[in-house]
Amino acid sequence: MCRKTIDSLQRIVKRALARKPIVLLMGFLLLMLGSWIRWTLRDLPSIDSEEFLVPWYHEIKNGGGVYYLGHQVGDYNILYQTLIALFTYVPMRPLYAYKLLSCCFDGLLAVLVACLVYRMAKKHRLLYALAVFGLVYLSPIVLFNSAWWGQCDAIYTFFGIAAYCCLMKQRDAAAFLLYGVSITFKLQAIFLMPVFLFTVFCRQKRHLLYILLIPVVMVALSAAGLVFGRSVTEVFTIYLEQTNSYLSPALNYPSVWGLVSDAGHLLNYLGGKEIVSSAALYHIVKYPAILLAVAVLAGYMFVWMRKKVTFSPQNMLIMAFVLTYTCVILLPAMHERYGYLYEILSLVLVLFYPRLTGWVILLHGVTLCTYLHFLTNCYVVPIAVLSVLNIVAYLVTVRYLCRQLFAECDRSNPSLTLVDR
Repeated sequence: MCRKTIDSLQRIVKRALARKPIVLLMGFLLLMLGSWIRWTLRDLPSIDSEEFLVPWYHEIKNGGGVYYLGHQVGDYNILYQTLIALFTYVPMRPLYAYKLLSCCFDGLLAVLVACLVYRMAKKHRLLYALAVFGLVYLSPIVLFNSAWWGQCDAIYTFFGIAAYCCLMKQRDAAAFLLYGVSITFKLQAIFLMPVFLFTVFCRQKRHLLYILLIPVVMVALSAAGLVFGRSVTEVFTIYLEQTNSYLSPALNYPSVWGLVSDAGHLLNYLGGKEIVSSAALYHIVKYPAILLAVAVLAGYMFVWMRKKVTFSPQNMLIMAFVLTYTCVILLPAMHERYGYLYEILSLVLVLFYPRLTGWVILLHGVTLCTYLHFLTNCYVVPIAVLSVLNIVAYLVTVRYLCRQLFAECDRSNPSLTLVDR
């Protein structure tokens, strides 16, 4: 049945490609539809925008705009605070300014991923690039993250994936420069670090020195704050302070530790009092969780090295997805938004491996539930149930993709097609 479905889709693709103006028109319509949805969400507030983003804007504006960059506002980095300071000079509602910036990067991210697929595919490039553009730009997760929530995950993800594209082309210096931009915007870009180090180590060990470019970029992009009195050490200590801000095994992210956190809440409920606090649970699982994550990541890398997995574009895509997903699902204190990177990568992978379609839908559905939990304060599906579903999705998708890696290695053929093998 799967093969018949794929054959039918290929026939539809061939007929559509015979009419390229129609494909381009479809792309324009997708762009307009996604932009219209974002426009309709422009006035929707979120807890983060009301309690953090907008108050930060007013504090910086009342303090003198860019002249206030010598002070730490909130827990975001100096670069993002610089952007907020620039917002204060624009005649626009602060909520609109935040959302407009993020929504622009939604479009850039969708275009970047479409270009990636266009370069990787050997046949039907235009149509598949259009498909992934639509998948990303119209993804409920992408829409809600920027247009409703006002978050900036699309920004660091754009630069992170751009960096990985450079890594695929073996332009390692450019890759680490762009990665430095990504991690300057948000600490969650750290989830890409394992695959960066693994790839460069296996190909050209001497290029590992390019990692020194990352702190250079971080300091350079924080120059506005340094000019107004911030110290260089603050560029990095801001992130260290962030890691100590939330003391809970899981923060609305469905994982192994989501089950632990839910079990603690259940115990407190049954006992009629707080028997064990979230902070206590966090301190119990913190270091074992980190060690587990490191061990599993190292295990993947060791097996891939033993199998002599090639660094073809599709293999690198698989490795990035597996390692980022592993980081988020095994590390403690993860927020629901921290899976943004691997969720975008999954939308690319599903084009190359259609058998993953159902699991990718499940993966995104689980994340969407957690988004709605936070944005609407309505917990319809228990986090424990979502955790189980996410763990199953992780195990199945990673097992399938690792088999594809090994099959590719056995055939010793790094060529890429858009047909599920």
